[in-house]
Amino acid sequence: MNYLSPIYTELTECQDCYKCIRQCPVKAIRVENGHATILSQMCILCGNCVIHCPANAKHIRDDLGKAKQLLTLKEKVIVSIAPSFSAEFSDFTPKQFVAALRKLGFWGVSETALGADLVSSELAKYLSDKTKDTANQQKLFISSACPAVVEYIKQYKKDLAPYITDLASPLLAHVRYLKKLYGEDIGVVFIGPCIAKKRESDVWNTIDTVLTFSDLRRWFESEGIRSDALVSPKKNETFIPERSAKGTLYPVDGGMIAATKKYNNLKGIRTMCISGIHEIQDALAGLNPEQLKTPLFMELLSCSGGCVNGPGTYSVDSLAMKRLRVLDYADSAKATISDDVVEDSPVLSGTLPVEIADKVLHSEEEIRSALRSVGKFTPADELNCSSCGYDSCRHFATAMLDNRAEKTMCVSYMRKLAQKQANSLIKSIPSGVVIADRNLNIVECNLNFAKMMGSEAVELFEAKPGLEGASLEKIADFSRFFSDVLEINGPDVIEREVRFGKKIFHVSVFSIEKESIAGGVIEDITAPQVQKHRIVSQARKVIDKNLSVVQKIAYLLGENAAETESILNSIIQSFSEDEEDED
Repeated sequence: MNYLSPIYTELTECQDCYKCIRQCPVKAIRVENGHATILSQMCILCGNCVIHCPANAKHIRDDLGKAKQLLTLKEKVIVSIAPSFSAEFSDFTPKQFVAALRKLGFWGVSETALGADLVSSELAKYLSDKTKDTANQQKLFISSACPAVVEYIKQYKKDLAPYITDLASPLLAHVRYLKKLYGEDIGVVFIGPCIAKKRESDVWNTIDTVLTFSDLRRWFESEGIRSDALVSPKKNETFIPERSAKGTLYPVDGGMIAATKKYNNLKGIRTMCISGIHEIQDALAGLNPEQLKTPLFMELLSCSGGCVNGPGTYSVDSLAMKRLRVLDYADSAKATISDDVVEDSPVLSGTLPVEIADKVLHSEEEIRSALRSVGKFTPADELNCSSCGYDSCRHFATAMLDNRAEKTMCVSYMRKLAQKQANSLIKSIPSGVVIADRNLNIVECNLNFAKMMGSEAVELFEAKPGLEGASLEKIADFSRFFSDVLEINGPDVIEREVRFGKKIFHVSVFSIEKESIAGGVIEDITAPQVQKHRIVSQARKVIDKNLSVVQKIAYLLGENAAETESILNSIIQSFSEDEEDED
């Protein structure tokens, strides 16, 4: 695992479910030995894998120690606080929040929204200049504020990359402004909801480190800082150098457009806001700027609903409430930043540089060969079920060729493989095996069971292998043991020796799915091939084996026991392991 990457996988916690692949918009995941790891060179840091991992195996890099160390190394360390703080820390008033951060040791607290205001002001001029020449108008403009979106477009939508506005992100603009104002030697720590900001910090050496809101909550808790325990804030507990303006709207979708219109009404330019990386993918698919009749500015935010829903947030409040808190806070802000701030503004150009991952194109024959390796010989075999995490079987085949996926990820392939193994191996089991449901109808059995039950059962088996649907009661007089196991609060295992004609069977009946499915292993302990002096010891050996099988089946099957393939595969695995132990 790569602990240096902003997102990494804790392998011991990964549960091999592939949900991260399904949620990843760019499939920047490699599965190796059943564990899903992040491919940092392909990752856009949208954080979807972190949000949706059911086992919490995807972790955000912890830079809290780095921030604490910075406080000991530099005299002046300033927090650049993301404008979504008003939604995240609603239990603090703005002054209390500043006081809390200063109590941690920060020299000052400044709003990243100031950088957003600078960007909005510059964007208004940028769009005006680029659309003046009506004869040669640029028709498409894409916002550069969201680093995850910039990563996505530069990596995966290269044809649209030239349309990203050549403006710094609000964070970079803010840090440059603070260093121009307070000196290049100050330290700056960004705190917000965004994982992609960590990449900005890794790339731009002006940003010392990045913490998430979750990190800050942990820090507050470790220091015992609570809003209700803070003393009355001092008069100087305010944002430096001053409060931001409508840049505070940036964390909600449409906020950037609204803030920019405070500096220019963008007459003659159509605007559009899309949030959510999957929605952005759909919106940009097939977009041809040459077909636009009027210049279009697109505000694109990777997180659905905006930054207030970022992966580094702690609050579980509804999106509506978060949005309202941001809007309420923005209502108390100025319309625009002061002229002094504009005059002191730094260079605002420079979008996030992106290292493009190498991509290998595979031939049709290579893809077909990969498909054949998982039993997909014709287009009809390509189910495109997405259980592996990929949108289609062809995408999965390509991932296998890129060493990002394993054959075992294909559910249909593994099911067919398990069935083949079951069909071949169950025939070799010397015992009779039968599975029945709560109505005592047979789910599956092997030929040895039919032979033990007599010629009529064999004839039925030949007509319908497995005897699926046949009545166990009519075939075996020990079906009562199945009934007992399937009763409410019935025993998990019943072992009996029963006489069947001139034979004596040792019957082990066990619960597979409580009150729904039961299985039985039947051993003929009077078989002529078993020497008389070994009958007792052989029977005991069978009993011990059956008990082991029972335990393993109960563990392996779980809720999926109703599926024949799972049942058979589990029995096979149990017997296989027992045979290996004997060897």
